Amino acid sequence: MMRLTQHKKALALCGGIILIGAGIFAITGHSQSTKKAVAQHLNLYETATISSLDVAKITDSVSGNTLSQVGEGLYRLNADSQAQNALATKTTVTDSGHHYTINLRHNAKWSNGDPVTAQDFVYSWKRTLNPKSKSEFTYQFANIKNASAIAAGKKSPATLGVTAVGKYQLKITLSQPAAYFKQMLASTTYYPLNQRAVKQYGRKYGSSAATTVYNGPFVLKNWNGTSDSWTLKKNPTYVDAKSVKLSSIKYQVIKTSSTAYNLYQSKRLDAVTLDGEQTTQNKNNPNLKSLAAGRIGFIQYNEDNKIAANKNLRLAISLAINRQQLADHVLKNGSQPAKTFAIHHMMTNAKTGKDFTTDAYVKNTADYNPTLAKQTYQKALKQLGKKQLSVTITCGDDDTTKNVAEFIQSTVSSKLGLKVNVSAMPFPSMLSNVSKGNFELNLTGWSMDNADPIQSLQILASTNNSNMGHYDSKTYDQALAKSEGKDALRPTARYQDLLTAAKTALTDQAVTPLYEARTNTLVNPKVKGVVYNKFNGSPDYQHAYVTD
Repeated sequence: MMRLTQHKKALALCGGIILIGAGIFAITGHSQSTKKAVAQHLNLYETATISSLDVAKITDSVSGNTLSQVGEGLYRLNADSQAQNALATKTTVTDSGHHYTINLRHNAKWSNGDPVTAQDFVYSWKRTLNPKSKSEFTYQFANIKNASAIAAGKKSPATLGVTAVGKYQLKITLSQPAAYFKQMLASTTYYPLNQRAVKQYGRKYGSSAATTVYNGPFVLKNWNGTSDSWTLKKNPTYVDAKSVKLSSIKYQVIKTSSTAYNLYQSKRLDAVTLDGEQTTQNKNNPNLKSLAAGRIGFIQYNEDNKIAANKNLRLAISLAINRQQLADHVLKNGSQPAKTFAIHHMMTNAKTGKDFTTDAYVKNTADYNPTLAKQTYQKALKQLGKKQLSVTITCGDDDTTKNVAEFIQSTVSSKLGLKVNVSAMPFPSMLSNVSKGNFELNLTGWSMDNADPIQSLQILASTNNSNMGHYDSKTYDQALAKSEGKDALRPTARYQDLLTAAKTALTDQAVTPLYEARTNTLVNPKVKGVVYNKFNGSPDYQHAYVTD
């Protein structure tokens, strides 16, 4: 699921970015005497606490990553981001991609003993789309008949194009077919919900370990809603419990990369995500893994704010930032400069073989051009009737995010004379402020689950709840609508639609793309079976285990 992320730093990931921030993780296998079985236990860490486990309320990568371990949907994504059966057993697609019939496993159970049924999916999706839920991810359902109208309050949730046929068959009707729809169905936004549990706990559902029920490989323990540590325990009622080898996973929140690295060096952690300096020190370490993050880092602007709404100011900021220097000297983790609001390997041009990011590039929109930046800034000052300006960047308070914010603060101030303040705060607080519109500039990131440009581009649609900067462009919206509508199953035409949207966003400087994120991680070789998604690097511990 795409989500705002904290820096790994997010997300991410990315996710997600969104905001920067995502979970940094670490793994520990505690070996015992050679005469005893190896303890199947991992120690992991995140840079922020869980915000919610309610599928309708999750907006960040930490919560999403946790739900992916304690929940189960129709499919799971494999290392290649392809959808593999989870609760689904058979999928039939008819009517040129408009109808999906999905048969479910008959033996899946919730942790409260109830069976997992097709109705659980119907209930969950309708609940998320109900405007009363205020979900920021209703756009993920846009392909399903009547979903957008329901989210807008124009139709009843009862009209959603999904029905349960008996207990174990799901029928879905799409208004807009999509080649990647199965991959979307694997996201946590599409997870089922146990209606009895939701009614039992009411608004408290998903706000603590005790007020949540589970149907995934693990169940959550010791999380009260604000805890800075929690534990995943093997779920004995999981439908594939025999495939889960780990007995437990303990998480703790560690915001400082040096703290995590010191714990790794002292063997109190067996894996650690590295910052730039640590990556340089370990560049020849055989246990170093370089992972894609599926996340883009960027600045979003509050266009309801008079200063931030000035296009020339936004463009001047973008042109004043040396992205290569940011990647090489601040992040130092393999991240690459971003030239558009997308990342590499999402899509290629069928005719030329070029990557989407190459085709979507627009000169002097995400380049380093300090001379043009100064000229553009002067235009902004004149338009705003100011001789001097001051702006504030709101961001998360983890080390990586703050370092990026301070780099932007320094380079923009020195190149433009624009005073930049940095307001760093805990990720949940930052997200709350940004969601309410209490910001001018927001340093953030966006994590993506599927390899398709729509994954990032759609959050800039004027009707998208995650468009927290309130960017509004008819040209942009129309291009996205075509890509998801009449051109959805016409690859060449759809590619051009997505290019139009990406170039429009760059020209308008809807957001300022900064970098395509990657993470470098040291992992104890005794930890086996962790599946890392090749597109976004997300770890799946369903089949993980510890060797002697």
